[in-house]
Amino acid sequence: MRKGIVWFLVLVLSGALAQAPKVDGKIASGEYAKTYKHEKSGITLHWSIVGDTLYLALEGKSKGWIGMGFLPEKTDKKKGADQYLFYMEGGKLVALDMYQTKRTGAPVTDEKEGGKNSILAAAATYEGDTWVVEFSRKLKTGEATDVEIVPGKKMLVMLAHAGKMDPKEEHKKTERWYLEDFVF
Repeated sequence: MRKGIVWFLVLVLSGALAQAPKVDGKIASGEYAKTYKHEKSGITLHWSIVGDTLYLALEGKSKGWIGMGFLPEKTDKKKGADQYLFYMEGGKLVALDMYQTKRTGAPVTDEKEGGKNSILAAAATYEGDTWVVEFSRKLKTGEATDVEIVPGKKMLVMLAHAGKMDPKEEHKKTERWYLEDFVF
């Protein structure tokens, strides 16, 4: 009996029995384990890690697409970044998993670099100019085009948005931010 109780406590404390957020484009109170508000961009990140999956939500204002990316460390600008771009087309969310092949410029879809779209689920609401995007992905996808997310390990998180809903629309330099030493 005691071993069963100890095992249950280990599972609860490790997050193995944590409730996964519902990826529906709405953030309920207490749905995510952690929250971070980036003052300069006005973007708020919410996240939970449940088992081997990262659940993320972005809230922010933008007249166009909104996105984020990951780098294990800052090396050559954005080269090697695992990026996620979200935009609306015909009232429906388009969620792209992208990879930064060059140090600057637009990323390409993972499929163009031999990977695949690693987004497990995505949903969003976009009202006026306010985004709420939720998505999930594995912490470790095993793809060269995706960055492994290690809970507790520092990494670089990138945030960006653009003035138009067109995914080919580049963001202005004033519409991108780097969060150094970010820890999930």
